[in-house]
Amino acid sequence: MCSLVGVVVHFLGPVVPVQLAVIFLGIGLIGAAFMLAWAADAGEAVFSGGLVLAVVALVTVLPEFVIEIRFAFIQAAELVTANLTGATRLLLAGAVSLPLVVLMLAHARGDEAAPVRLADNRRLELGVLLVTAVFAIQFTIRGNLSVFESVVLITLYVLYTRRVQGTHGEEAGAVGVAAGLVALSGRRRQLAIIGLIVGPGLVVLLVANPFADALLATGASVGIDPYLLIQSVVPIATESPEFVVVAVLIANHRPAQGMALFLASSVSQWTLGLGALPVAYLAGGGGPVMPLAPREQVELAFTIAMTLFVVAALATMQPQRIDALMVTTIFVAQVVYPVVVLRVAATFVLFVFAIDLLVHRRRTVRPMLRAVWGRRQSARP
Repeated sequence: MCSLVGVVVHFLGPVVPVQLAVIFLGIGLIGAAFMLAWAADAGEAVFSGGLVLAVVALVTVLPEFVIEIRFAFIQAAELVTANLTGATRLLLAGAVSLPLVVLMLAHARGDEAAPVRLADNRRLELGVLLVTAVFAIQFTIRGNLSVFESVVLITLYVLYTRRVQGTHGEEAGAVGVAAGLVALSGRRRQLAIIGLIVGPGLVVLLVANPFADALLATGASVGIDPYLLIQSVVPIATESPEFVVVAVLIANHRPAQGMALFLASSVSQWTLGLGALPVAYLAGGGGPVMPLAPREQVELAFTIAMTLFVVAALATMQPQRIDALMVTTIFVAQVVYPVVVLRVAATFVLFVFAIDLLVHRRRTVRPMLRAVWGRRQSARP
């Protein structure tokens, strides 16, 4: 029903005032995103193989992907990284702050919080994030993103989808509606999952860009910075399904899988999402090199620093609460006070602590890199 509302408002076009349109289009986008998240969770539990996993990974970031590609295609270079950096930071902050959430919930119940530990096979996500963040430093400093970087980033995404199919040691992650889909009989189950990918996917293709346009028009009418709108508001809408799924996983005493979901979505953003931007820029007539404005360089540098710190914090597979508190504090501060000085200061602090942690935990770096580049081991029976 929510998705239908968004589609109807889209076809009504200028008849609906832009302030109302942004609300109803946002509702439609959130409804479609929820259905895509359910289908992705159920599909990961039902299907197997690299191609299916690639489709599932694409489905989870489809709303952001559509908006980012559109901005690159129309040569709006000053906005192309806004949604990507905002969504990635939100996902990473969610991943590393989970121990704090678990602690607070246990304290509210009067229980003792058990430590949150990632499964060993999650080193793959950490390794890909580490490689991508280090690789991104050079084009962030240079101030442009070329098709060559696209090839590297998309290759990393393909490598990730091929390697993630062999993971083991975790209970199936489908919960809630996704668990209901998995419980259906064979043929009905597959048709239901495919339908929940195709239908909402079409809704996203129809609604995502009009939602972004309506949001920008609304912000302009009240004097709000369009970059901040795209960076803050859109990710909250499009990433809400992941946070709901993670909340259900925490309620079912599976916080580590919630953390893994955040990390997997971050990998898709950093590799496929970022890698597709220069290709879209080229397809729109902008040439093989997409420029990065100084503001985007700052935002990307901050996102790189947060990525490196999160990888360092999770390198032991058992995050410390002090690391979670630090990331949460910095993330909230930069949302409340979105000024360049704070971004630069936070980038410096996160870089320093990330390097310190990685040096201190240097024995954990090789297993993460081996998970990406080493010989893949077959899954255990």
